[in-house]
Amino acid sequence: MAVTTAPVMVARQSRRMPRVDVRLVVGVLLVALSIAGGLRFAAAADRTVGVVALARDLPANHVLTGDDLVVARIHASDSVLDGLVRSDRMTTLVGRVLLFPVAGDGLVPLDAIAARPRQGREITVPVTPEHALGGNLRLGDRVDVLGSFTKSTTNARTLTVVHDAEVVEMVRSAGLFGAREGELTALTLSVPPDDAVFLAFAIRNADLDIVRTTGAPGKGRDTFDGTQLP
Repeated sequence: MAVTTAPVMVARQSRRMPRVDVRLVVGVLLVALSIAGGLRFAAAADRTVGVVALARDLPANHVLTGDDLVVARIHASDSVLDGLVRSDRMTTLVGRVLLFPVAGDGLVPLDAIAARPRQGREITVPVTPEHALGGNLRLGDRVDVLGSFTKSTTNARTLTVVHDAEVVEMVRSAGLFGAREGELTALTLSVPPDDAVFLAFAIRNADLDIVRTTGAPGKGRDTFDGTQLP
């Protein structure tokens, strides 16, 4: 008996490459380019500079520690930055002394830092802006205090009560009792120990004027009275 076999047809499945959605590829590429461009623009636009700020309110004569200091980034002119401590110098401040009070988050001025505490006495002097350079004083300014005694009499005289005191704090009005908010009402000065008693006497017995010391050193005239008028 003869056995016949039918030819077997083997179907070859052709392998087809997956179809690529061109629109999807273009969209992904555009998104990637957009992100890269945005990052580059942000990097170019960040022209801020790191400076040292305080983590909390600190008083005068405080010895700084690492926990007191933080880095703040600001955008400011070179003239402003020259008066501040840059962040790359932050470690050099540890162990140094803060000469006058600075509020928390406040930037640290170069002239607020010293190697040792200030030697002297601090005393608060009531004063109005018209007798203190219009209130245009800054922490760290050096000033003389003049006192005018027995005014409107033949014994009237003005004398320098304190030479070269340092402004360590400025007291300003909260806007009560008719005073303008933010108006200068008093200065806390650091004075030589021997001068504190003279200044306390003048506060109670004289009209005071604050004079900023500028230019070349020199004491100038110490006293003046009516007999010296022409």
